[in-house]
Amino acid sequence: MVTNTQEICFATVNVRNNKDYDPAKPNGPYMEKPWSERKTRLVDAILATGPLDLLGCQEVFHSQLLDLSELLGKSYSHVGVGREDGKQAGEHAPIFFDNTKYELVEWCTIWLSPTPYEPGSIGWDAELPRIATLVTLRDRRVAGNLIHAVNTHYDHRGVDARAQSSLLIRAEVHKWVTKIEAAEAVLEPGVVLLFGDFNSPPHEKGFQNITSLLSHPAKEPSFSFLDSFSHLLSLNSSPSLFLPLQTRPYGPEHTYTEFGTRETRRIDFIMLGTDTQQTREDDSKDAKIRAVARGEWQVTRYACLDNFVEKDVEGWTGIWSDHRAVKVTIRKVIT
Repeated sequence: MVTNTQEICFATVNVRNNKDYDPAKPNGPYMEKPWSERKTRLVDAILATGPLDLLGCQEVFHSQLLDLSELLGKSYSHVGVGREDGKQAGEHAPIFFDNTKYELVEWCTIWLSPTPYEPGSIGWDAELPRIATLVTLRDRRVAGNLIHAVNTHYDHRGVDARAQSSLLIRAEVHKWVTKIEAAEAVLEPGVVLLFGDFNSPPHEKGFQNITSLLSHPAKEPSFSFLDSFSHLLSLNSSPSLFLPLQTRPYGPEHTYTEFGTRETRRIDFIMLGTDTQQTREDDSKDAKIRAVARGEWQVTRYACLDNFVEKDVEGWTGIWSDHRAVKVTIRKVIT
């Protein structure tokens, strides 16, 4: 029996928009620097740490989108729109992908509101319009292999909006994937990747609703999502796997650092969709199930890349965003 493997390497990072920088504020190593200084170092951090197949970014204005596209080069294409009008206005949540490996099948943007296809709509107690970018890619190297990816940015104020956004994404992404896979007549389910800035630490409903293995409370068909941080294959979990494994997730646990104060939280996540769910009746009986990522993909690498640079080759010291980047590799064995 011949055994082959597939890998996907991808990252998520909130780049920090370029409109709020104030040069009059005190300068210092942990204070905000202009985008013109930050952008190249942010991209360097992601490219320097191994292969990159997909990249999700948040807080990206159109001018920043053009900068990122130029820095990543012609081998990366991107999809995404501005959240204010569904065109170029406001922050984008783009997904970049390596077009030498992947072919675009279809993409769309939804708004995190009760009217998800209404551009600019604001949901629940959110302060601002919030979006998720959905894309389906075809792997040029493996016939019939689809990859579904979602990049999102939840509201920073609305606690209920974050909780409701998770339930919305679970159901809407399921509809999207079901539609695409029926149209493409796939022979096996594609992996579903979800990443972004959720503004919701693990103790909040925003995180808990997206990772819950309970069926959707509205009884809609839906996915649940597995946090790559806690589903990493490690020396402790899989000591006999024929693959060099990490001992633990690499880097700082927290992904948000703020400017100046260095207040930290873990709010940026990479997750894998799962079809595994239990009914609410099962939960009442304390039934336990083992969730497996869709397509039986496994997390084999996890890194939280620090945003602080101490005196680089040009003498620059600073942080390239108020968020660290999260970078993950997933792997699938094909027999």
